[in-house]
Amino acid sequence: MTALRSYRPTDRDSIASLLREHGWARHFVEGQLEAVAALSASENGATVVADDDGSVAGFVSVEIHRWNNLAQLQGLAVRAARLREGLGALLVEEVERVARERGCRGIYADTPVDNERGRAFYVARGYREDYRMSRYYSDDVDGATYVKFFD
Repeated sequence: MTALRSYRPTDRDSIASLLREHGWARHFVEGQLEAVAALSASENGATVVADDDGSVAGFVSVEIHRWNNLAQLQGLAVRAARLREGLGALLVEEVERVARERGCRGIYADTPVDNERGRAFYVARGYREDYRMSRYYSDDVDGATYVKFFD
């Protein structure tokens, strides 16, 4: 049975393993682990873990930007064996709920332009591509930003 819960520091190694499973480069894994820990401890952030009977099946992190009342999805990943089961959607719905509760007017997420599955995932959840960022992930990988307003 999969349950959603808040991140615990003991989840760190499982999240690192999950990200490596998807081929994330070491520097991206380390950056994500730092963000997860910081957002979990911040009043302007949250990290939600999908706990599958004591095992991390997925996670999502969100940062609340008070200056514009928008939430930024900072990280999202689901175990490869659990893809296409709706777990990613469940995690995103949870941080959207958190963002609404904290007074945000919308949420946005960045993904590499070559991540066709990720881009389709956001569109299927009501996000729209808002803009592209040249060389966002590396010199040869641009980023695309998807946004969803709650109105």
